[in-house]
Amino acid sequence: MSGSMKLSLKLLVDKEKSRVVFAESDKDFVDILFSFLTLPIGTIVRLLGKKSSLGAMDRLYESVENLDARYFQTAPCKTMLLRPRNVSGVQCEGLALRVDDLEPLVYYRCPKKGFTCGFSSVPGVRCPCGQVMEVPFLANNLDRAEGSDGVFVRGPTSFLVSDDLSVRPVSTDASLALFQKLGIEDGSVLQERNVELGAQEVLNLLKRSLVSKRPLTDIFLQEPDMIDDADKSLKSMMAVITQTRVKYRSTATDSKRINVKLFLSKESDKVVYAEAREDLVDQLFSFLTFPLGSILKLLDKHSSLGCIDNLYESVELLSNSYNYMKSKECYDMLLAPKLPPYFGCDNQLLDIGEMCSQTIKVGHQSLDGIKTKYSYEMNPKLQTSGTETGGGFAKGMMTFMVTDEMEVTPLSPISAVHVINKLMVPINGLEEAHASLGEAEALHLLRACLISRTVLSDVFSPSLLTLLHERWCCRNRSKTLPQGHPTTSLQL
Repeated sequence: MSGSMKLSLKLLVDKEKSRVVFAESDKDFVDILFSFLTLPIGTIVRLLGKKSSLGAMDRLYESVENLDARYFQTAPCKTMLLRPRNVSGVQCEGLALRVDDLEPLVYYRCPKKGFTCGFSSVPGVRCPCGQVMEVPFLANNLDRAEGSDGVFVRGPTSFLVSDDLSVRPVSTDASLALFQKLGIEDGSVLQERNVELGAQEVLNLLKRSLVSKRPLTDIFLQEPDMIDDADKSLKSMMAVITQTRVKYRSTATDSKRINVKLFLSKESDKVVYAEAREDLVDQLFSFLTFPLGSILKLLDKHSSLGCIDNLYESVELLSNSYNYMKSKECYDMLLAPKLPPYFGCDNQLLDIGEMCSQTIKVGHQSLDGIKTKYSYEMNPKLQTSGTETGGGFAKGMMTFMVTDEMEVTPLSPISAVHVINKLMVPINGLEEAHASLGEAEALHLLRACLISRTVLSDVFSPSLLTLLHERWCCRNRSKTLPQGHPTTSLQL
């Protein structure tokens, strides 16, 4: 992030209730807020030191960290998940305070003189000539965001940013609507306050925007020990998700499905762990590469993440009603950001677009002078170098254990016993079930990973428990129990 740079911000505060009514700002602050939508989940988790409070994403990120490289298709796959690239990183270079600390212009080539083989956005990829591409270089032919017109929104407009991060152009109507919404009738309770926003405040604001409905108040008016902890926020979110099963729009065909074996506790009605092949693990790991804006699009703005949905809707409003976005390209960068080249996954059930791979012109010295050749971007997921798309992250023909909290490890009977003992589940109290995931279930899985720490139970138990309850009732009526571990076959 930018080092000592500071941004001034003017707040209108309700001093009686100690809350921010709104912030008045120029394009710089709004651009920073909107840039949150371009960030991949893995980047957010890393920037926040694996304390993002994003449900089970911190644990999922740690699972990638802890897995040995031999459990991935290639060693660079691990880097792709832990340090996913932001396809809008070049544009975000123009932000007054940049959130992502990855250098978007750096690529890697092999050490072979002449640089005509290939290159990669990830170090350690095998070059077509056989050498490892680890020599960094700057791709100066990529366009940065320059000028005074802002990164995403047009200048020199002023904006009102409410405490829940709804953004509107400055107007009397907008401010009066906020006063009415907050029940403010006496202007004497209002006070102007000037604050400064630095690198740490931006990170704090990113974190609070994911879990709080009043991040501006949390950052600028509350003492750290007075801010509601993430657990309380998560509990309220889960109350919503358990009461309402949101019906998402289908965005892709349901021709692909992923099968998974679940082990449930009959006493607690919870999923203890799942046995999964690489297709489910690819699905889970790929969530770390998803940009926040694409996730909100997939979830139809029902993410339950703090007030991030409001940021998304603000982009829509500023573009459709006010036309304050710089371009259609900027609009798409925020509301439908794509994955970087080769970050897509063959096993992916969710429809997120992928950018085309890069081709770079290279001046090559020869006996006839300097000739122009082309260098092509390589797919880091391929064990043999190439430019073909596709591939997965996890090693094929492997079986993994996925706990309810999203800890992913190679399947081990010893590890399974450790998980069972940790949860104090009797071994004869396990119920085995088989489930099949399509697009709708993958969406529920994504949302649960974002807001819950008991992901498998939240996704599968509501559908499984009715069936299991009927079986248990039948057993109680007959007062006989079958021997061994029964198996329930179920397609969700």
